[in-house]
Order: sequence, then C-alpha cells, then structure tokens
Amino acid sequence: MGRPRVLLYRARRWLVQRPFIVEGRQRRYADFVVRCGLLPEYSIVDVGSGPEGVSGTLGRFNDQNRIVALDLFARDAQTAPNVTFVVGDATSMPFADREFDIAFCNSLIEHLPPPAQRALADEIRRVARGYWVQTPNRYFPIEPHQLIVGYQFLPRRIRRSLDRRLGGTGGYAELLTRRDLLALFPGAELYEERVAGLVKSFAAYRAA
Repeated sequence: MGRPRVLLYRARRWLVQRPFIVEGRQRRYADFVVRCGLLPEYSIVDVGSGPEGVSGTLGRFNDQNRIVALDLFARDAQTAPNVTFVVGDATSMPFADREFDIAFCNSLIEHLPPPAQRALADEIRRVARGYWVQTPNRYFPIEPHQLIVGYQFLPRRIRRSLDRRLGGTGGYAELLTRRDLLALFPGAELYEERVAGLVKSFAAYRAA
C-alpha cells in the first residue's frame, strides 16, 4: 500500500470515529424515523446493507422493527435478532410488490452507473410503500469517499484510475445532485443534512 493510500486510510478511520460524525448519524436516523412515520410494527428492507448482514445504520439504532438486510455479497453474515440477511441484487430485488412498509437505502445509489440508479429507484418504489434514500451531495466541497476537495469533478476516466490506487470507502462513485435524486424519485420530499451550513448529503423520502 503506497504512502498516499496509507495516509488516506488513516484519515478515513480517524474521521468516522469523530463524535460529530457519530452524532450526525444519530440525527439522520432520528429524522428518518420521524419523516417516514416509522412505527414498531413496520417492516423494513435495508437495501445495500453491507456484506456482513448487519445493517449499517439500522443495525446500530434499531432493534425493534423486522428488518430484511439485502446485499449483493455475503461474508459469514452476522445479524441482530430482528434482522434477516438476504443475498440479492438491489436493481432486481427478490421481493413481491409492496412487501415492505419502508425501504431504507443509505449511500448506495451513488455507487451505481446511471441506468442502474434508475433500476434501483424503480425497485425501491415497487417493493415498499415508503422509502428513505440517502446519498452524498455532489456539490459538497469534499468528496466523501476519498476525502479530497473537488475529487468528484475530475473526469470519470481519471477517477476510476485513482480509485484503484487510493482505495476508498465503497469504490467508484458518481455523486448526485438534488435534481438527479428527485428525478429518480418523483413526488418525494427532500431531507438535507448540513455541516457548517453546507449541504453534506440529502435523502429522498416518502412516509409509509
């Protein structure tokens, strides 16, 4: 691992442990609960939960609702008592129409190419009555996966090459704007998460 990659890796590890990051996730979850009208009896599909099967945000904060954690890959999935892990493609989910009350999708959609983003959005709206789809803001100065100012505005070919060399969280990403996200979820409301007055990320949501 080259020196730039090591330094970025250490910076990412340090950053995700900062109290303001942890508190931000707690606030985001609290907003999700209120804005989506989450009730204890609601079922949730956590789309792109992670290969370990413990839902990234939901696994930390929710031990009450029935949750199905969906991810493309599995590595010895460890789940909480209220979580069931399912291997599946988020752009073609193995679920019936309106099988869930709410679909929760945290920082996944930006890792898909535009046609797959559309397929993911269509599937989310198909399998659940309500949804919460969060993604980083393309126009926030610091690209959240590489922690480099303006990285998201480099040509795609250059970013793909640098991604392989620098590593990162989640690999290649094509960040979305407000307009991009709302075009994928027509009729949705928009939640904004701010840092120092700037919109760091947003979520398209609809109450169940």
